[in-house]
Amino acid sequence: MELKLNHKDEKKVDEIIELIEKNKKFIITTHQNPDGDAISSELAIYTLLKRIGKEAEIINESEVPKIYKFLPDVKKVKVYKSNRKKFDVGVILDCGSIERIGKVRKCFEKTSKIINIDHHLTNAKFGDVNWVNPSFSSCGEMVYFIFERLSRITKKEATYLYTAILTDTCGFIHHLTPYTMEIAKRLIEKGAEPEKIARKVYLEKPLKSVRLFILSLNSLKFDRKNKVCWSKVTEEMYRKTGTGEEDTEGFVDFLTTIKEAEITFLIKEKNNGVKVSFRSKGKFDVEELARKFGGGGHKEASGCFFENESIEEVEKKVIQEISKRWKEY
Repeated sequence: MELKLNHKDEKKVDEIIELIEKNKKFIITTHQNPDGDAISSELAIYTLLKRIGKEAEIINESEVPKIYKFLPDVKKVKVYKSNRKKFDVGVILDCGSIERIGKVRKCFEKTSKIINIDHHLTNAKFGDVNWVNPSFSSCGEMVYFIFERLSRITKKEATYLYTAILTDTCGFIHHLTPYTMEIAKRLIEKGAEPEKIARKVYLEKPLKSVRLFILSLNSLKFDRKNKVCWSKVTEEMYRKTGTGEEDTEGFVDFLTTIKEAEITFLIKEKNNGVKVSFRSKGKFDVEELARKFGGGGHKEASGCFFENESIEEVEKKVIQEISKRWKEY
């Protein structure tokens, strides 16, 4: 199968490659609390830049979640401390707005250009070059096409890109594209080990995470009328199990396996508000739902954050909005 971008995407890749070729020093970052697509895409771009003779650093506001510590060279991902260096170009991956990179934004104040690569519909197009296309399954899928133009893919880079695609499609379930499976196949041919990666991501949960999940399941609710199922994770649950937000990885995806539920969501309590992760089996557009509350994502998977609101208030608002929107279907 031939993998060919449309003219508009091809032009964006040309612009990105031109900036890469004309500049020397690069800073790479992504959104706060990064997921598998974000971390893997960063590492892929980093290794590519280093291999073609560029200077590059990955600096994030948040630590790499433990679940992704198996990735090669993951220690190259630094946590922001201060802004001392000047970079020619900033690369922001998988991030809908520049505000979501947090304090790392200070590192971008002196960059001459910003490259924005993202596959979310709600992207604010804040870069000098904006390659934004929600038709791609993941940021990693987009980065693959930069490799196609600039350099061969090593086993290490194949591991990054396969992990990016695997995790952002929830195990090849959501928002697949005509490219997705062919790219996955090619990455396996380049050395990505699908069984090993899937085991690390999905089959190696810490015991404390399982205990947290049990507590969360005890809060499970089901609204038969609206075909929606949800559960909560509170600060008290974190304290009881010695866990943190990263230990909730996969919780909402498990709820999606409930046959009777068309929509699922997980409500997570945070110090300054409440985070909600939504999933849909396809009929109900949860991206529009999340956008109503200032968030975004994809039709089948999205999220939002409610600042300075209680978990009870958020639960009520979300259920009311879902009930209202069902009437439109």
